[in-house]
Amino acid sequence: MPGGIAALPGGPFVPSKRVRSIRRRPPAAAGAVGPWPNFVALGQPIFDTVPLPLLILDHELQVRTWNRSFTQLAGDALGTLGARPLAELLQPEGAEWAARQLRADRGAFDRFAFGRVRLAAGPAADLIALGVAIVHESRLAGWYLAFAPEPGVAIEELTAAARVQRETSEKNKFGALLTVSHAVANSLELKTILATIAGQVREVIQTDECTVFLYDEREKLLRPKVCDADSFREEIMSMQLRLGEGITGTVAQTGRGEIVNDAERDPRAAQVPGTPQESSSLLCVPLLAREKVVGVITLTRTSGASFVPEDLELATLFAGHCSTAIENARHYEETRAALVELRETQAQLVQSAKLNALGEMAGGVAHDFNNLLSAVLGRTQLLLQNNTDPEIRRQLQVIEQAALDGADKVRRVQEFTRVRSDGHFTTLHLNEMLRNVVERTRPLWDVGTKRNGVAVDVEFDLEARQTIAGSAAEIRELFTNLMLNAVDALPWGGQIRISTRDDDGHVVVRIRDTGVGMDEDTRQRAFDPFFSTKSERGTGLGLSVARGIVNRHRGSIAVESEPHLGAEFTVRFPAGETPTAPPPSHALGRLPHFRVLAVDDEKPVLDVLADLLRALGQEVDTALGGAEGLKRFEQGEYQVVFTDLSMPGVNGWDLTLAVKSRRPDIAVVVVTGWGLQLEEETAIAHGVDLLVAKPFSIEDLEQALQRVGDSLAVRGAGG
Repeated sequence: MPGGIAALPGGPFVPSKRVRSIRRRPPAAAGAVGPWPNFVALGQPIFDTVPLPLLILDHELQVRTWNRSFTQLAGDALGTLGARPLAELLQPEGAEWAARQLRADRGAFDRFAFGRVRLAAGPAADLIALGVAIVHESRLAGWYLAFAPEPGVAIEELTAAARVQRETSEKNKFGALLTVSHAVANSLELKTILATIAGQVREVIQTDECTVFLYDEREKLLRPKVCDADSFREEIMSMQLRLGEGITGTVAQTGRGEIVNDAERDPRAAQVPGTPQESSSLLCVPLLAREKVVGVITLTRTSGASFVPEDLELATLFAGHCSTAIENARHYEETRAALVELRETQAQLVQSAKLNALGEMAGGVAHDFNNLLSAVLGRTQLLLQNNTDPEIRRQLQVIEQAALDGADKVRRVQEFTRVRSDGHFTTLHLNEMLRNVVERTRPLWDVGTKRNGVAVDVEFDLEARQTIAGSAAEIRELFTNLMLNAVDALPWGGQIRISTRDDDGHVVVRIRDTGVGMDEDTRQRAFDPFFSTKSERGTGLGLSVARGIVNRHRGSIAVESEPHLGAEFTVRFPAGETPTAPPPSHALGRLPHFRVLAVDDEKPVLDVLADLLRALGQEVDTALGGAEGLKRFEQGEYQVVFTDLSMPGVNGWDLTLAVKSRRPDIAVVVVTGWGLQLEEETAIAHGVDLLVAKPFSIEDLEQALQRVGDSLAVRGAGG
């Protein structure tokens, strides 16, 4: 082929003015390969900018679309072009060339097809045809077919290499648009869409960097969401821009794309922190959705090359097509986040229902055990009072201690449903308590780990200065559980880091280990009662008890963990101090003498209650059940009523109401196996003067009688 293109004999070709009669929207051909509707819609604005006459053919060599230059070349001499076979547009020699060179089995599609053809109608001149294959998913989707005059036409000096380069560039643009179209049409993942946009725009427009900023409506800031760059990516991703700040912020504010070559001389330019000052050119185009700016695409060239208007047009084309997809993806992410939150809330509600059911079961079991233990403990203490034989007393003391230990275990079960605080809180310095807990637990884990040849190091970072109001015993139990949990997670040794911070009216404690960690399912169930990963060594109650303690102190507890990356427990307590010191324990003096009515529906408990009160010098009548208790009360004169709470028919509340309505001066003491589950405020509202938890000891009853005596004395003095 000759190296230059000169003028045709007879002068340059002048296109017909009857170009508007050619229809521009060809119907889709059946069986076509590739997403032609999207491809044509995306590519048409670019096709019309190509100076050479250009046809786009499908794999069957039917015309799919054409550009303005081809319209000018052919005029209306060829009639309707849409979906017509290429062979009908060419004279026979050209049709044979096309059938031979543009066939589907030609081989490697990256080879260009050159030939000399003439249009079937139109200018009577030979044209050089250049075909470039379009490949979609490894299949031939069609051809770009460009036409240039024979050598001698005075259009421009265009060598074959230059034509190939230009056509290849156009092919890349079309391919990039097709890739972006496919990404936004088949994905609602914002990160995927943004990464595709950045990579394709950077490749097609040939830039050194491409950053996509999205606008945060709530915080009024532009933040980079994806950056395709060879260097300083982290520095760019850390940027935050307000509207009007920098060239990117200006484009977001105005909604108009800009080219700023020699950006360092522009007074609006914002320097990326941590990057060197260098000459650069910027191209920024807004991402618009419903006439609102949702972000900005910022392109940078640092190689000294400038941007041209064609770059801005192409970038604007990308941005226009992607803006709606970005907004849809953002709505999708918001909806998905809301769905995740809803699922978590549902899971919490289910968990709460499970815990409530477990609490009711635990409360019932605890109540029954407390009744049994009351009989055991009371009888044992009566025997101890009346027996002087050392060996028998020793045996009785063993029974007494077992009953007390059993009562303690029952109280721990009741912790699951107790949500109130004990009220007897003191001012606590958590830094000191944490150091004490580590030292107190050290014998439990330090010796064992060293014996196994591993080491556990504990590191402190205690910066909190505020105190909290709480129960020292419970807070120690909480941190002991967390500390031993952390040690159990370090079978091969490691580090435990304990830190405290003051944070906006709260004291935050973090206990982090470098141990085996937890998977997501284990982390979600960590605080469930009876869930344990320690096989026979664990009861699954440690973290459940810990959460109960935190809840009673109006705090929160959470855990973050990943397998093999350790775990971190974060506990938050409201900062504060106790306004007054806890009430001192009541000093026992000489017990007053009362006529007492004892009421309970469990005869062993009733008998031991009566016997213990008699041992304390009281005159006692008994009634088995609430109904009999009400009858006995109406028949006798009493100063104090000791009653059980949970009784069939007439319960403790009913009996208390009846007593107080007839004789408000009589003291009512409720002796209940519900223990810590009963709110003191609730008891007072029902007219109860005093609560005694089962299992009760003789000391508990003695103290109760003393307090009742003091209370009645105060009432008498006031009267």
